[in-house]
Amino acid sequence: MPKLRKFLRFVHILGGLYLGAFVFSPLIESPAATAAARMVAVGLLLTGAAMWQWKRLAPVFNRLSSRA
Repeated sequence: MPKLRKFLRFVHILGGLYLGAFVFSPLIESPAATAAARMVAVGLLLTGAAMWQWKRLAPVFNRLSSRA
């Protein structure tokens, strides 16, 4: 779990840097960059919520992995 948490933290930093660059640059006018920023924002929200609620989600994932 600590390695996953460090990796997700690094991904969040990179995603935040991209969103910051997107907002404060001329990229905001590009439709492709806008679509990428939306995907990055959704990904950050989902992984952030998963890290926040990990203690509740871990037993669910453990049950699902034991079935397979």
